Amino acid sequence: MGEGRNRGQPLVKVRLYVEGGPKSASANGMRLFRTSFKQHLAKLHSGLNTLEVSPCGSTDDAIRDYARALRGHTQDRVLALLVDSESAVTAHSAAMHLQPKLDSARVPQQARENTFLMVQCMESWLVTDLSALEKCFGAIVKEVGFPRNPDIEAVPKNDVLTALDDAARKTPTGRYHKIRDGAKILANLDPARVAKRSAHARALHEFLVRSVGA
Repeated sequence: MGEGRNRGQPLVKVRLYVEGGPKSASANGMRLFRTSFKQHLAKLHSGLNTLEVSPCGSTDDAIRDYARALRGHTQDRVLALLVDSESAVTAHSAAMHLQPKLDSARVPQQARENTFLMVQCMESWLVTDLSALEKCFGAIVKEVGFPRNPDIEAVPKNDVLTALDDAARKTPTGRYHKIRDGAKILANLDPARVAKRSAHARALHEFLVRSVGA
C-alpha cells in the first residue's frame, strides 16, 4: 500500500461519513477529529490524501447524513459510511448488521455495499497499537492490561474503554476523552496493526485503496 496512481488517470475522491465527533464537541474538536481520521487512513495509499471525512455524531446521525448525501449525489465522489457496531457482529456483512437502521433511513440497496463497521467501536482500533497509545499517555501504557485477543472484534466495548481509562488515570485529565485523546491516538495509529486484528477494518482498507488506486 502507498503506491500512487498511474499518470493521466483521473483522481477519484472518497467522502467517508463517520460516527464520532459528538454534536456537543467544539468546532476545534470536530476539526481535530476529522483531521486525525484522515491522517490515519491516508497512510494506506497516496491517493487517500484527498479523502474527505465527515464526522456525524451518533450512529443514527451518520446514517441519516449518508442517506441525505446519497440523494444529492452527482457521481463526483465515492461515498461511504463508517459507524460503530456497538457489539460483536454475527451478520454476514456490515449492511446486514445495520439493516434496520439503513431501512429506516431509506439507504438504497446498492449504496449499502459501501457501509463499514468499527467493531465493536472506534476505540477497539486504538488499542491495537501500543506505540500510538504511548505517544498519547506515556510509558504508563506498559502497565495497562490492554486486550491481547488477536481478534480485537471479540473484545467487549466496555473492556476496551476501561483499559483506555486505566491508561489515562495517571494523566492530568484522569479519564479517556474521545476527542482529546482518541483523535491524538488515531493520528498516530498504524492501519496495518488495526487490520491485523480486525477483519472489518481490513474490509474498509481494501475498499478505500480500491477506490483510489484502481
